[in-house]
This record gives sequence, structure tokens and C-alpha cells, in this order.
Amino acid sequence: MRESVGGLMLLKIVIIFLVVYIGFMAIVINYGKYFRFKNAIINRIEQNEGYGTCGEIRDMVLSVGYSPQDRYSITATRTTRGMIYKVKVYITFSLPIVRSKVEIPITGETRIIELGIKDFEDMSGDNACTQSNSN
Repeated sequence: MRESVGGLMLLKIVIIFLVVYIGFMAIVINYGKYFRFKNAIINRIEQNEGYGTCGEIRDMVLSVGYSPQDRYSITATRTTRGMIYKVKVYITFSLPIVRSKVEIPITGETRIIELGIKDFEDMSGDNACTQSNSN
């Protein structure tokens, strides 16, 4: 009887370890996906030196293979030397056991894009370039 209880306890430990390991790997893979998503947006802004519309960025995001449900925002900040674009991408994890959603932001910003090169689209304040869930 003692051996069967010990075997059952070992089985529980192995199952718990597998659940934690698989959950951790899912988070790491998703984090990597959204980190690349953020970097693709930043690279596109820097390549065009800030010139471009939100529609072009949305088209680029869809052409790279990301879902329209992926939430992001781009805001522009004017400095004395130029513009800095801040990109924020949100990772959403659905936890079905507790019926809640956890949203984690990943932020990044472009290098300073000097003024006077091109006319910049104002993406600050109410004109911020955002994509959000319709849910």
C-alpha cells in the first residue's frame, strides 16, 4: 500500500512539473513573437524616417502575419532634436481556469529622427496610431 501512495505522489509531482514547464514555454514563445512584432514596427518607422501613415503600418503588420486582434499603439513625441516614436504592444494571456485575462505591455522607442528631413505625421494625442480589439 505504501508503494502505491508513493507512486501516486510521484505522478502528481511529474504532472505539476509538466504543467508549469509547458505554461512557461508558452509564455516565452508568445513573448518572443510580440517582441519581434514591436521590433518590426520600430524598424518600419526608422526605415521611413517617421514618414508614413498608420494605414501603411497596419498593412505591414498584416503582411508580416500578425492578427488584427493584436493590440498596439504608436505615439510621437517631439523633442528639440527631432521626433521619437514610442511603440507599445500588448500581450494578452487568457487564463481559462480563473476566467480572466492578463495584459502585459511591451514598449520600445525609435532612435531620434531629426526634424527637417520630411514632414512628419502627427501621431500624438488624439491622432495616436492605435490598433485595439473590438471585443
